[in-house]
Amino acid sequence: MEVKQLTGTGKRESNQDFIYMDRLESGTSFFLIADGMGGYKKGDEAARIVTENIFTFLNFVENINEQNIQKAVQKANLAIKQFNNKNNIKSGATIGGIIVEENTVHVFWVGDVMIYQINKENVLFQTKSHTLVNSLLESESIKEEKSLERYKHIVTRSISGKASESSIGYQSIQFSEDDSFIICSDGVHNTVSVEQILEYIKKRNGLQELKSQFLKEAQDNYSIITIGF
Repeated sequence: MEVKQLTGTGKRESNQDFIYMDRLESGTSFFLIADGMGGYKKGDEAARIVTENIFTFLNFVENINEQNIQKAVQKANLAIKQFNNKNNIKSGATIGGIIVEENTVHVFWVGDVMIYQINKENVLFQTKSHTLVNSLLESESIKEEKSLERYKHIVTRSISGKASESSIGYQSIQFSEDDSFIICSDGVHNTVSVEQILEYIKKRNGLQELKSQFLKEAQDNYSIITIGF
């Protein structure tokens, strides 16, 4: 398994993204990006709290599955609720993560951190972000995405203390040795397309070149993990 990562502040004053990679007690590999929510206070701390609670809960479950991952997110959501109440603030995070278990990848997300499954240059799967834009397009309340530009940063799900808004998206994927996975925060996928990312990561120093583009263009914190098998 070849893993690379990159993160930075973009045009923001501080980096509220949190990258976490570790191995669970079960021997499975755990990768997650938590994006502290823009405009909220202590977003960096919220991202860390969310990540640590999810990882700790999953470290002690017998099976990795959708139900247990949702329970881990509920635990993180409660921890954020307590954190917010203690500090009298609003904070939270969106997440995207994968857990690699033999030839199965458990993909889970809340909000707009994107995850892609790639085979060579083909996108086999990508997550659908929990955003107001996607909700309106699904309900056919509006037909054209361009007219929703001003709403594109509004998420409909997050881990911010509200149980009703913390339901995960989940997909179990059987993968082959030719597959790779990309996890990236909205600061990445709002700046470059997945096709551009693929062009970069094919190169030996591709992530460094990608970093140069982010330093010029990224308006928000950017974080990316690439995982190859």
